[in-house]
Amino acid sequence: MIPLDAFDELASGLNHPEGVAWNPVDGRVYAGGESGEIYAVTLDGEVRRVGSSGGSMLGIAVDGRGRVYACDAGKGEIARWDPSANEVSTYARGMGGEDMDAPNVAAFGPDGSLYVTCSGEAGRPEILRIAPGGTHVERWTAAVPGYPNGALVTPEGDALVVVEAHEQRLVRVPIGPDGAAGTPELVAELPDTDADGVALAADGSLWVTLYRPDGLVRVTPSGIVETIVDDHLASTFDAPTNIAWIGEELDRVAIANVGDRFLSVGDVGVTGQPMHLPLVD
Repeated sequence: MIPLDAFDELASGLNHPEGVAWNPVDGRVYAGGESGEIYAVTLDGEVRRVGSSGGSMLGIAVDGRGRVYACDAGKGEIARWDPSANEVSTYARGMGGEDMDAPNVAAFGPDGSLYVTCSGEAGRPEILRIAPGGTHVERWTAAVPGYPNGALVTPEGDALVVVEAHEQRLVRVPIGPDGAAGTPELVAELPDTDADGVALAADGSLWVTLYRPDGLVRVTPSGIVETIVDDHLASTFDAPTNIAWIGEELDRVAIANVGDRFLSVGDVGVTGQPMHLPLVD
């Protein structure tokens, strides 16, 4: 296990951040706020609000041009902040222009497809796939119905790994050669937890944040679940949601704490696997 004092506060004053992502284009950490804010945070902890939609931002993703994508649960859509224009705009709505049902986490594939877990708070849990450019949205799968939450696309681009929070498990949904979703496969059971975010380490292990009880677990490539941080009294974290490796060497993790107003940072002894950074139009 990693001691709690291995983690420090990276930045404070954010409005209950849930999503977090590393942007290698400008060397900053990005996070969202519950009133639609998008924050840029330096590795020294300087916080700047770069924009706001007026909605409520959850998961964050970044493309190869340094643009930031946010799951705007308040507006039921994916918002995009473009640093060249310094503005927040709508990147994609749900199918047929309807609201997405609690868009929670967005993850790019190598081809520029954006996979969005919609947790289904209005009764429609599903995972959407948005084609590059945001003009075409499809219901990719509804076969992960137990509150799909944290997600990532594997380095090979052949699967989407998803936290199915209400089922207390981690699953892998194959991405077929034609892009279609396969049948979900169990990666690991996460009993007695409310798991939230997931990130991939360079050694192939999956790191999962626990919203409750506060903590962090590691799932080895063979599927063994190991408790890495146990903070059930919330003395260091406060409802940790998403996790991302940060820094030029991806040698630290940043963790968003939606229960409070800060990001945590720590060295967990392993580097991260770079995320897909497609050049999206």
